[in-house]
Amino acid sequence: MRHRVFPAAFIVSVALTLGSGSVRAAQPVPSPQLERGWQLPGTGFTLGGYATENFTVKKNRPWELSTEDLSLFIGWEGTGKLKFFSELSLEDALVFRQPGTLTTSHRSLAFERAYFDYAQSERLNFRLGKFLTPVGHWNLIHADPLVWTTSRPLITNRPFPTYATGAMIYGTRTAFGKELDYSMYASSGQEIRGNSNQDTFDSAYGLHLTYAMPRSGQLGFSYVNFTQKSDAANRQSLFGVDYLWSRNRYELSGEAIYRVSSRGRAWDEKGVFVQAVVPLSGRLYGVGRYEYFRQAGSSPGVSLWVAGLAFRITPTSVVKAEFVHGVNNQINAPEGFLSSISVLF
Repeated sequence: MRHRVFPAAFIVSVALTLGSGSVRAAQPVPSPQLERGWQLPGTGFTLGGYATENFTVKKNRPWELSTEDLSLFIGWEGTGKLKFFSELSLEDALVFRQPGTLTTSHRSLAFERAYFDYAQSERLNFRLGKFLTPVGHWNLIHADPLVWTTSRPLITNRPFPTYATGAMIYGTRTAFGKELDYSMYASSGQEIRGNSNQDTFDSAYGLHLTYAMPRSGQLGFSYVNFTQKSDAANRQSLFGVDYLWSRNRYELSGEAIYRVSSRGRAWDEKGVFVQAVVPLSGRLYGVGRYEYFRQAGSSPGVSLWVAGLAFRITPTSVVKAEFVHGVNNQINAPEGFLSSISVLF
């Protein structure tokens, strides 16, 4: 029975995922601008989204096939300066596990984003609602079709809540002849249909800067001071830097964070990752990553080595496969074989 369930489930799930995609003009790497899609004529509305199917064989666990993400984007833009954007995400909608069991008990429906923008000018814009927390660059382009690996670096979602509800001021200015993107934000912690698996902000305020470097690079800085719902008495400050360089289809990126806790050094967290992407053919890329993360209350930190391939079927659909090896993995970070197919539509 288990040998029949897995192939049938895999074929049906992949067919549904591929069938939801649309082909766009060819380009080496898709743009991380998700607020595109299908425009509904005469309404100002745009529909889009992405879907991801995962197949994993994690260390000391049976194989698992899951519809990891089904995300729907709804955007609206009138003739004035006001815009609206939302992302509704259904995670773990269908999960097949060895020896052939099907479950939907872990599915989670949440608004990843739901906000209004008022575009005053390129230099000054206002945002109100629920948005991705501006820490580093991975969290801001985290959609599966736009990143290179099935696994996500630990420092991009464990040390801080990945989304916030509140107000933001953002824009682009010029400094030393180069563009400087900035965002300043504050959150009171009142979530709009949050994800039950995440410890959300109780209160937060922060700053994110991205400076365009010479020769196709960009350097970022993040700061956020916050408390979380599970422990509102523990005030924390997170400092982060990130770097991204991309040229001729080669890419080098990395992030580092240090989170300071008011409870003392034992509750601090720190980590770093460095990732390289190398083109192997017109559509095939090799990916390598090293990451280190020390979680609060655990010592020593875990090191993870990732080696994988990414094949771009179209600029907006990608098949990824990788092996993850951990050292001192006391926090049970995912190890083993991970693969996925993702479509942005």
